[in-house]
Amino acid sequence: MLNTSRKPEQALPGRFCLLIALFSLVTVAVMLFSPAYAQTASGSAAAESLTEPIVPVVQINYTSSVVTSDETSRCLNCHASRQIKLVETWEKSTHARNGVGCYECHKANPADPAAKNGHFGFSVQLPVSPLTCAACHPAQYASFASSSHAMAFETIKNQPLRTSSPALFESSCAVCHGNELQMKRGRSLNHTWPNHGIGRINTDGSRGNCAACHGHHDDSLERARSPETCGRCHRGDTGPAYESWKASRHGTDWHLTAAGTDFNRKQLVPVETPLKRPDCFVCHIAPATANATATHNPGERLSWKLAAMNSAHTENWGEKRMLMQNSCRNCHAGTEIDMYYRRLDAAILEFNRLASEAAVLAGSDRKALDRIKGAAIKGRIGAAMLSPLHTREAIEKLESEKLESEKP
Repeated sequence: MLNTSRKPEQALPGRFCLLIALFSLVTVAVMLFSPAYAQTASGSAAAESLTEPIVPVVQINYTSSVVTSDETSRCLNCHASRQIKLVETWEKSTHARNGVGCYECHKANPADPAAKNGHFGFSVQLPVSPLTCAACHPAQYASFASSSHAMAFETIKNQPLRTSSPALFESSCAVCHGNELQMKRGRSLNHTWPNHGIGRINTDGSRGNCAACHGHHDDSLERARSPETCGRCHRGDTGPAYESWKASRHGTDWHLTAAGTDFNRKQLVPVETPLKRPDCFVCHIAPATANATATHNPGERLSWKLAAMNSAHTENWGEKRMLMQNSCRNCHAGTEIDMYYRRLDAAILEFNRLASEAAVLAGSDRKALDRIKGAAIKGRIGAAMLSPLHTREAIEKLESEKLESEKP
């Protein structure tokens, strides 16, 4: 007869294995249904909400060389040890001397998608909205908001590259033109941040980015007034404003006479200074007369829309031309200005004719039409900037496009 009874100590291994199995099942269930695991398992969340690297927070009792708010002092206690050059740059700025610090510019509405809430007790955001700047600079913001700079993203938003390859779009066109920021809880979506383009659409609905011209943390007037800043974007084969200016008499005069001038001082009125400085700032932004005011709308003095297959006059172009001529008169006689504009008008109309003739021959060839448009824009800019090199290159390009299209 078999003895089927077991001693109590012999049953323990089976019970122990059962307990381990139950514990494992509970652990897996908790992981699967936890919010943290669900977010990690989501493909889109993993792509755009990558876990931030764990960086040890080193707090110091940082004593700034300028007076700051309590909130900014708390920012500096962490960031002064981690982004020392950023802090040094800010401390030398006009903002710092006026008590405008980290928190004053980066504080955020907790409901804004760009806001990172609970950041050591604060709601902050990396992209600084122009509406934040407008709290202290309302006139400048209103002037900028009416400019083509503020609408720069509109000219590229339908580019096929934006949908076919967002990363390449953000690394090329959007760098200058700006983009439409997409963020969630302070993190970038679809590669849209960082972006410092001048026509950026921000998460609060505002348009623009003051730092595109003024820089970050140093709020530099000198930087905003430098032709090198404008030349970052207004250059290239189809829009060579910067290169055309450098190749002109104006560009030559600037490099001979502008060195050593303090371009960072407030209320710089060129007509009141012993300075011959024909550049982007003087002609498009600065007060044209002692009684005039500066503008943040560079198109306020432009009488032609040059960036088109066929140029047309801007709205109220006569008034705008008079504003530009006020700047010209600081250096040139009225008769010379009048003859220049007569010739410019004729040159633009000739480029319209050449572009139209080449476009008719090109038919529906999109690449050829793009080349023709680019050459026409280049030629008009060259004529406007008094650069014979760029004007001539554009003429030759348009003529060659016509010959190419006429081939059987």
